[in-house]
Amino acid sequence: MIICPRCSKENQDHYKFCLGCGSELPRDAVQAKKDFSAQTPSGGVPAVLSQDLQRAAGKQAAAPARPPSSERPLELARTQVQGASAPPPGPEPAPARAAPATIACPSCGNPVPPSFKFCGTCGYALRAAPAPQAPAAAPAPQPTAAPSVATKGQLILINPDGSPGESFPLADGATQVGRNVGGAFASDLYLSPIHATFTFEGDKLFVSDEGSLNGINLKLDRNHPVALEDGSVFRIGQEILRFEKIRQPEKVDGVERMGSPNPGFLGRICTVTGRASIGEAFTIPPDGMYIGRERGDVTFPEDGYVSGLHCRIHQDGGQVVLTDVGSSNGTFLRLREKRELSNGEFVLMGQQLFCVKY
Repeated sequence: MIICPRCSKENQDHYKFCLGCGSELPRDAVQAKKDFSAQTPSGGVPAVLSQDLQRAAGKQAAAPARPPSSERPLELARTQVQGASAPPPGPEPAPARAAPATIACPSCGNPVPPSFKFCGTCGYALRAAPAPQAPAAAPAPQPTAAPSVATKGQLILINPDGSPGESFPLADGATQVGRNVGGAFASDLYLSPIHATFTFEGDKLFVSDEGSLNGINLKLDRNHPVALEDGSVFRIGQEILRFEKIRQPEKVDGVERMGSPNPGFLGRICTVTGRASIGEAFTIPPDGMYIGRERGDVTFPEDGYVSGLHCRIHQDGGQVVLTDVGSSNGTFLRLREKRELSNGEFVLMGQQLFCVKY
């Protein structure tokens, strides 16, 4: 036998790898076993010695045979005790089903006992017997489907390249949208949790702002003027602008306030930098003004979303109006009250543009 130096398991002389841990067995021990040979005297065994061996063998044959080691110790003790009364032995347990004597190693094909983890010839790690499969769980009861709501329209997200993207259904009745709704709205940090409500009233669709921080912006048709009111907010590219009328200075105790005379300005526009803060302000001359990235009375050269000549503010029929002059990305006017939407109209909420379809 060869003792494994790693796990101390006994192995047969011809094994190259340990059956307990798979380690390679020491070669010197194997060689020593192979090289052993009995040293017989060159003149043969002496006759006297041979007669002694024969007499010893005869005495061993005459001695009573020992019970085989396979007998159980308890039964041997019971037969040796004289005069002891013992209850009759109970029924013998049913013999266990014999396991297969050997299995073939998948690597070298040599027979290996099924309890071995490694092949004693080649050291191949034998695969463990497959674990018993757990009984299949009973199928979970399917939740009862909520009653479906009739869909009457949809909001279609417009991708940056102008192609249609994800769509959001609009139910017959009221549908709220915002960051809490998820879907196309979840990742837009400029949207309020509940931003807007779209409501069908018969065959007409209306939209109303739910007090959102950044509002709802409707895209203007090209070359179609829209009236501006005092405090109207509109957007071109990434610029948020507010229109303000220029009021005449009030008298205090009948005294007029001194100041430069108004040459007939239509009002002014100012850049909105916060909820209650503004940046630069530009007066609107009596004949109006153009706004763009490269041309116009007011330019935003660093905003790549503003067209070279984007929009115009002018007077039309006694009102100050805003007109998109054919910009690429459009001019958007912020909603001030509940408004009807037409089919195919574009709505800008947060940083996302949607097309209304119904």
